[in-house]
Amino acid sequence: MSDKQWYYLDPENQQQGPFSIGEIRQFIAEGILTRQSFLWHDGLTTWTAANKIAGVFATPAPAPDPVDSTNLNKRTSPNPGPVGKTFPVPSVKKSSFGLFITSYLIGFFLLAVGLLIIFSASAQNAREEREGGPDFSQIEEVGNPTDRSAPQKDDSRRLSELKSQTIVGIGVLIASGFGFIFGGIYSYIILFRAWKVIQAGGARTTPGKAVGLLFIPIFNFYWIFVAYYGWATDWTRIRSSYSNLMSAPRASSGNFLAGSILIILFFPIGIFFFFSMISQMCIVTNHMASAYALSRPLSRGLTGTKDY
Repeated sequence: MSDKQWYYLDPENQQQGPFSIGEIRQFIAEGILTRQSFLWHDGLTTWTAANKIAGVFATPAPAPDPVDSTNLNKRTSPNPGPVGKTFPVPSVKKSSFGLFITSYLIGFFLLAVGLLIIFSASAQNAREEREGGPDFSQIEEVGNPTDRSAPQKDDSRRLSELKSQTIVGIGVLIASGFGFIFGGIYSYIILFRAWKVIQAGGARTTPGKAVGLLFIPIFNFYWIFVAYYGWATDWTRIRSSYSNLMSAPRASSGNFLAGSILIILFFPIGIFFFFSMISQMCIVTNHMASAYALSRPLSRGLTGTKDY
């Protein structure tokens, strides 16, 4: 029995696993699973209540109530819900993935437009030179009446247009930088809130350290694994340890690990994983923020208080 992989049905009738028999027993001891929770492992023909499987409990279980397992697929939930440890949901603001991704999309769009304007101006200048026009880069005193090589008025006008076009392109590039800066700052806010959510579950670091240590050169190549992959690992552990988090959104530890690696080794691909990681953090944070709002007294609207 010890080498078998075990699975169980959560309150949403979703399969969870695989786990070892030791982990299953730990879940039962913590109240995440009950004697009526449905389990399965290779060798069982159908999902079976825990108290009907020999060896799951160290001591004989009391006679259970009859369970009709033939209609299991028709059940809306395999049991009334796990009882045991309850995670203290913290007060936290919601995070907007839409705001985050929009700032980056605007930044990428303005970057492309700015580069297009500048390259267009450069191409136009090169074309003028190939066609025998004046070399604008060699003009020192435009319009000097004593200089016989001074360009005509139309040449001066083209030079002015090219300079203006280049200045506009540079301005658009600067504007794109503001989009990236805002998106970067907001990503740190999202990271801070995501770590704040899991502090009560024994998180490996604090929100302040998770964000702050990313600014240390060289060291941040290591810390990115703690700040992102570490968060996903901690959240997965915490989610499976508390009865009131069984229906909470999941975070893919594999996605966070791959993203952390690719951001360092191959940023053009890593940035897409980064967007996925931020999205999952927002989903978890917003779920917990909603759970906290629902747990507040119904009279909070009459007291005039407000969460910040």
